[in-house]
Amino acid sequence: MTTRGRLVEEILEQLPLVSGDVDELTGATAGFVNLNRTDFRALHVLSLSRGMTAGDLARALHVTTGATTRVIDSLVKAGHARRDWDPEDRRRILVTVTPEAREALEGARRGLEADLRSALEGYGLQELESISRFLELLRRAARAHARRLGRSASRRSPSPPSC
Repeated sequence: MTTRGRLVEEILEQLPLVSGDVDELTGATAGFVNLNRTDFRALHVLSLSRGMTAGDLARALHVTTGATTRVIDSLVKAGHARRDWDPEDRRRILVTVTPEAREALEGARRGLEADLRSALEGYGLQELESISRFLELLRRAARAHARRLGRSASRRSPSPPSC
């Protein structure tokens, strides 16, 4: 029988492998919808919203507005996104995912979702609750650690020379 400590170690050993697997899946999904990873990342973020301004998208992607404009132009040109006037504030332009792009993204997810649903059928209610809690904790911990690393990196970066 496996001890609790050994199970914790096995879980911790699996987590970096999951990251690599998700990265591989991201690359394959980007290719499936005929996008590079950067444009796919933007499309994914947009797909989780009802529309975003270029500035909101830039903040979500942690990139400059100039880089975001290039990504939006690329997505619009490819037919994956469109620019529309915000119905609540006609001074703003919202970038939205086209129905065709949304369908392509859903098509890319269907197989994985079906496989995972099938696998999860073998778990009881308490196990599913534990998995759900763990995934929430994992996401919170990853975001918190990313912020710590970001703060640490910014403290190490040299200041730009003063003129």
